[in-house]
Amino acid sequence: MHTPLSQKPVCLLGIGGGSGSGKSWLAHYLKSALGAEAAIVCSDWYYRHNGGLSLERTQKLNFDHPSAIELPFLLRHIDALMSGEQIQTPRYDYASHSRLRETHAVQPAPLVIVEGLLVLHAPELLQRFSLSVYIDVPDDQRLIRRIRRDVEHRHVDLEETLRLYEHCVRPMHKRFVHPSAANATWIWQQNEDKSFPRDLLTHLRMALRQNRTPGASRPGIGLAAQSRLHKRSPR
Repeated sequence: MHTPLSQKPVCLLGIGGGSGSGKSWLAHYLKSALGAEAAIVCSDWYYRHNGGLSLERTQKLNFDHPSAIELPFLLRHIDALMSGEQIQTPRYDYASHSRLRETHAVQPAPLVIVEGLLVLHAPELLQRFSLSVYIDVPDDQRLIRRIRRDVEHRHVDLEETLRLYEHCVRPMHKRFVHPSAANATWIWQQNEDKSFPRDLLTHLRMALRQNRTPGASRPGIGLAAQSRLHKRSPR
């Protein structure tokens, strides 16, 4: 399904960061403000199907390793969106570790947001992004958020959440996620910079109104706001 040329995306924004850093929050903040001008794709939807495995094999799954994502599938969908085509994204059930039968339609939009744990790690994604953000949040704060999310929304008990954090989340964050911050256009130190989401929205909105691919500079706004969007080093 194709949309008119004016609706074809002009910007592909990547949002990365550790588990519980607020990637989905930032993506939905932008989507809420921009409405039909923005579409969201979450890399978590593209976890490989692992339904029907034994308990022993299930406990060896590492969802924080790059190989857990079916990257070619994700790339095909991103390319289709950027060509102005509607996609049917998969849905993943965290309790059964399986890809569900039902899909979800995502329409192309001027801004396509791709958010996920390792979206700033894969070179194939990096070469497609117009801009990218890495969200920097202290480890202890991210763990608290993950516990709440897993128990309340993903139906994963506390013991399993802590096991995964110790054996998968923490070591993979150090090995893959945290180093990927170096690939970001901007690093948002969330606890220290409360204005970043608003500044980013202003930047994107201005670019979309001009129907151009936004760059890292911030023309037309004050120097104080520009400084908040300069690239910084993660802690």
